[in-house]
Amino acid sequence: MKKALLAAALALPFLVLGHGIWRHQSNLSSADEWHIPIRGYDPRDPLRGHYIRFAYDWELRGNGRACVDALDCNLCLGREDGRVIATVETPGMECSARVSPRASDMQISASFPAGTAAFSSRLFVSESSAPILEAQLREGPMQVVAALGPDGRLVNRRIVPVSGGR
Repeated sequence: MKKALLAAALALPFLVLGHGIWRHQSNLSSADEWHIPIRGYDPRDPLRGHYIRFAYDWELRGNGRACVDALDCNLCLGREDGRVIATVETPGMECSARVSPRASDMQISASFPAGTAAFSSRLFVSESSAPILEAQLREGPMQVVAALGPDGRLVNRRIVPVSGGR
């Protein structure tokens, strides 16, 4: 009896971990894919590993400054005339592509003009692909390909050149 309880106690953390991984992967497999222009690249930060740090180059509508200090600020993504629009969500707003900046691990900072904010993020790149990507970042406009899960998390997958210009 004691051996069975010990085995169950040892297996429980692995079962919980496996379930969490399965749930996360199933959410991402059904996620919408967004191609969002980016700007302000910081291609390599040797103290933090091989990360590409960038700012989303979407058109921000609404009071972006409200997202700087708010814990529950959400954005609603949309497309208009080939541009990605991020609208600060207001109560009662209908949104089919809701993004939670906090859950997406975005950095939010106040920017000029007053009432706006900059949303930035990062993406890990392997040591072998970093030089190629660094060269592409210098050549022309880039975009991040991100998955928007049903839980509002925007997960950056890769950075690619903008096809056909902006």
